[in-house]
Amino acid sequence: MKNVSVLATSIGLALIGLGAAATAQAATYVVTTHGSGLGKTQLERIRAAGGTVTAQLPQVGLAIVEGGEGFGSAAGAIPGIQSVTRDVQLQWHVPEPEVAPITAEAFMNPPFSGDDDRFFDLQWGHAAVDAAGAWNAGFRGEGATVAVLDSGIYCSHADIAPNLVGGASFVPGETFCNTAGSSHGTHVAGTILASDNAIGTIGVAPQAKLLGVKVLSAATGSGSFSGIIQGIVWAVDNGANVINMSLGIQGGLPRGGQGANAVAELVNATKRAIQYANANDVLVVASSGNDARDLDKDADVISFPGQLPGVLTVSALAPEAWAIDPSTNLDLQASYSNYGQSAIHFGAPGGDSRYPGNEACQVGPVVQACWVFDLVFSTVQASNGSSFYGWNAGTSMAAPHVSGVAALVYGKHPGIKASQVESILRRSADDVGKPGKDDASGQGRVNAARAVAF
Repeated sequence: MKNVSVLATSIGLALIGLGAAATAQAATYVVTTHGSGLGKTQLERIRAAGGTVTAQLPQVGLAIVEGGEGFGSAAGAIPGIQSVTRDVQLQWHVPEPEVAPITAEAFMNPPFSGDDDRFFDLQWGHAAVDAAGAWNAGFRGEGATVAVLDSGIYCSHADIAPNLVGGASFVPGETFCNTAGSSHGTHVAGTILASDNAIGTIGVAPQAKLLGVKVLSAATGSGSFSGIIQGIVWAVDNGANVINMSLGIQGGLPRGGQGANAVAELVNATKRAIQYANANDVLVVASSGNDARDLDKDADVISFPGQLPGVLTVSALAPEAWAIDPSTNLDLQASYSNYGQSAIHFGAPGGDSRYPGNEACQVGPVVQACWVFDLVFSTVQASNGSSFYGWNAGTSMAAPHVSGVAALVYGKHPGIKASQVESILRRSADDVGKPGKDDASGQGRVNAARAVAF
């Protein structure tokens, strides 16, 4: 890819807490129990061991505890406790867009479709999944709620605010509403459910409701296993139908090496949270990662959380030179996307910058380098009364297209089971690769219009 900012799944794993002994300074621990949580006696013994319980998650048999030196070994000896694992902090790389964001006020007329949202015609991904076909059939996501587990939301964004109904932060010192920092979560949310309000862009499910769940710092890009676990449980308990996790670890999460046992315990704890979501008929959607890896052959690492059981994993597809020829194939495998039949469930628009050269193209009133238009256009930050929009690419941009289509299905069928939604997505997907399941797009590229026909 070109040197374009990709607010996607590019992250590095910081070995904070891996294989390291707890120090006198308090550390965070994930406590896993054999039962449904901590009982009175266990709580007393945790306090006696120097621990402070910051969150109890009896729904999944976990607790989050702050403890000092020696806490891990002391708490691990308490009857009924399966494991006490020092949390691992992940360092996520979420740079600001290289392509300058633009405001809706800069362009007062939509390019060519006649839609009154000024930038709708830049959203080629919506054409790929035939979002308008679902809208024309009368389905726009009303009644569905999507939780975006990410770096927070610019809550004042004009396209986001109408559908935002709440949120929570599991990053110490930060609220889920951003006033500065990363736009990653805002870009993702806009693709899913930006309001059709005659201002800027439109989400795949523009009448679905949004829960903004911050599990990554908007300032530093860091986030923890415990934050993701708590975010999943909170989303389920607060009415989410779909959880979107455009998250991943650059190069994959190692299965072995230093601290492997601790990481395995934290992964298993995360699995409990995902199982809780599945049991409550919440569909969990995640990006596959941006390493161009064959996930069928990488036995030493996993795509996290994409390859966990109960997660729908999404690869990225993209056109090449769409601005030059809008009829071009929109379903080419993105150059950076992870792939593999064992891991990928669906493909979706993620964008790419592989088109060579930097000559200018114009789409309606918007002029940019031709390759820029092959990226995914969506909401970014909001400030000083203005709402901004911009391009990004990655499997982080692909996953929300799937989440948006899933929201349309939930909106049509109140009370539907998550397994039924997955079945509808599979049966309605377009077989864009080789016949049947394939490496690049799994069971196909999602199709909104066909999905709401079921």
